Order: sequence, then structure tokens, then C-alpha cells
Amino acid sequence: MSTTAENEKIARRIIEEAWNEQDLGVVDELYSPEYVGHWFLPGGETADREALKGFMQAVFEGFPDYRMDIAFLHADESYVTVGFTGSGTHEGEFMGVAPGGTSTDIDRPIPGHITSRIEDGQIVEGWATWDALGMMQELGAIPGDLEAGLPADDD
Repeated sequence: MSTTAENEKIARRIIEEAWNEQDLGVVDELYSPEYVGHWFLPGGETADREALKGFMQAVFEGFPDYRMDIAFLHADESYVTVGFTGSGTHEGEFMGVAPGGTSTDIDRPIPGHITSRIEDGQIVEGWATWDALGMMQELGAIPGDLEAGLPADDD
């Protein structure tokens, strides 16, 4: 079992080194080969460590200056939860959205949360959520004012 301090250090390294320094080798070091990730995947599918690295690489290609800032971090002997904001300049294709749309910069940081289960110093399972709708609106891929298309309230 890991200690709370060790788990907090692991979480900070993931944000600072893997995400902010774009060092995917840290993922190999700190994520178990048997890692199971629960994210926004169709049909409730899970992702492995290689899929996580592939997603991270896609983020780095779409946003070369991508940065995560920790809003809060809570750790215990088995779990770590990190609240974060992510920001970057949209300079490459990301999730099918070409750069140079109506907004090329993320004007407001995109919030998210990552919860990780840690065993013996490695992340074995993780859950992640982030404001994908807000980000796609910022990039101009989805209309920013979704209420504009709704019928008027006749109250």
C-alpha cells in the first residue's frame, strides 16, 4: 500500500511531467501495464495505458502549448483526486476539429477531474471527466449558445 504523501507525489508528477512537460515516459513509469481507464468512451468501453498515451499525444498535437493547472488535490492511501483546468492554443487538429476555427485559443480554462486508484506506487485504475462540450464550443465546433435553437418558453 502506498502512503498518502507518495500518492500525492505521483499525481503531481502526472500533471507536471506527463501533461505539462509532455513526457509520455512518465506514463510508462507511473501507470501499471494493467491500467484500466474509464473516460468518455462509447458504450462504456475502458482504455488501457497505450490508449491513454495516444489521447495525450493527440492533445499535444492539437495544443502544442497545452497546460494543466491543479485546482485541488486530495489523496489517501489508495486514491488521488485532482481537480484541474486545462488550456492551450489550438494549432493542430483535435478530435476532428481543424485549427483556425472561430476560436483558435481556449479563452477560458477547461475544467476537469481525474481520480486514480494506486497500488504499490502505480496507477492501476482511473476515472476522468472534463468539459468537452465547453471546449468544443470554444473551438467553434459546436454553437456556443445552444439555447438559441430551443423553442421559446410561453410562460
